[in-house]
Amino acid sequence: MGRMPDASIGWGRKVARLPDHGVLLVATDLQGNFEDYEALKAIYRREEKAGNEPILLLCGDLVHGPGGHYADPANWPDFLGTFYRDRSRELILDYERFADNARTVALLGNHEHAHIGGPIVSKFHPDEAAVLDAELADDAPRIQAFIATFPLIAVAKCGATFVHGAPRATEKDLDAFEALDYDGFEQVDIGSMYERGTVGSLLWARCAEPEHAREFLRATRPGEGSNAFVAFGHDVVREGYEKIGAEQICVSTSFGCDDENKVYLRLDLAAEYTSVHDLKPGREILPLYPG
Repeated sequence: MGRMPDASIGWGRKVARLPDHGVLLVATDLQGNFEDYEALKAIYRREEKAGNEPILLLCGDLVHGPGGHYADPANWPDFLGTFYRDRSRELILDYERFADNARTVALLGNHEHAHIGGPIVSKFHPDEAAVLDAELADDAPRIQAFIATFPLIAVAKCGATFVHGAPRATEKDLDAFEALDYDGFEQVDIGSMYERGTVGSLLWARCAEPEHAREFLRATRPGEGSNAFVAFGHDVVREGYEKIGAEQICVSTSFGCDDENKVYLRLDLAAEYTSVHDLKPGREILPLYPG
């Protein structure tokens, strides 16, 4: 890597503290889909050209897409959405370069965690991280060091908080989040990760009760009071997004969705959001590929 990405928005910390102005573009779960990644970069560049001061926030799982058997379109199942070929190596190397020059930050997902102290992930290969590390070859140690700088959560003064999985667990405050460690989960069974503290839960949980979400929002407010909502991915919402109560929204930008249903969030960092019900299709909830 040339220089480290801009630490002012969270690289190298557990909490990315987003600015109080500009446009935040929020996407989830690319899992090696280079075409969707390129679409997001194009959106970022348009916002940049328009003078909107964009920040691209990727909420984990940039890597580890369908390979092997699923690389043949004839074997592609409907539940994986629109066909694509896994280009995780190309994507993570490009994103490393992009992060050197763009206002962007990526949160840690369970698939990235497998490279830096998390359990083995075997969604499409017996060991997803081992396959990608082999493809990265001499670049693997550098990319592992890059992944180790990914924050766990992101917070914004507009009332929004972001994480990879559902907000099933929390620390007491932002300082406590900073003290968390990504190491030491290599031998943990995936089925037990939900109960292995805040890191395990936030990377693996697919749902959270309203009271858990509210506790997370209180603990992650960068100031007085409570955040309004938390946005996350990890689970697949075939329709593109799902609002859960007033406090949670699960967003599907890429993996598992058909192109026409893929969405991202476009938030005004200078606004004040009061709940997920402030997020409207066509305004804050936008199609990755407009019809």
